[in-house]
Amino acid sequence: MSSYEKLRNITEGLCSDLHLHLIDLEVKGDKSKPLYQVFADSEKGITLGECEQLSRLIQDEIDIDDDFPLKYRLDVSSPGLDKPLVEDFQFDRCIGKNITFTFEESKNNVIGKLKSFNEKMLIIENKKGIEQQYSRSKIGEVKIKLQW
Repeated sequence: MSSYEKLRNITEGLCSDLHLHLIDLEVKGDKSKPLYQVFADSEKGITLGECEQLSRLIQDEIDIDDDFPLKYRLDVSSPGLDKPLVEDFQFDRCIGKNITFTFEESKNNVIGKLKSFNEKMLIIENKKGIEQQYSRSKIGEVKIKLQW
């Protein structure tokens, strides 16, 4: 098992214990001093205290495991606005907000207000006020559209 897989298993278990969702995990840098970036969230939003608690628990697990290097950096945070929406609770929090997405087979962006969703479809209201349905299976990344 790779160190990434091992870290993912550790982090998923700890997130579950704390009633959090692991949204993303990235490993960057070189093998002798990697940067582990953990992005977690919850239905109510993740607090700084929860990030700190999760960070300490992950660090404790890494420090006792010889498969991980002695020197590393660990960043635990919320996903932020630039990360794709992946969990249904994230979509639920975005109802009424503008989102943007592309289709897996093309680079064309769709921008609109998220009206509703289910496991198969997104219902989007375009700028003309017309509601359109999109199959989730054909959609690539969905992100919050930042207003400037």
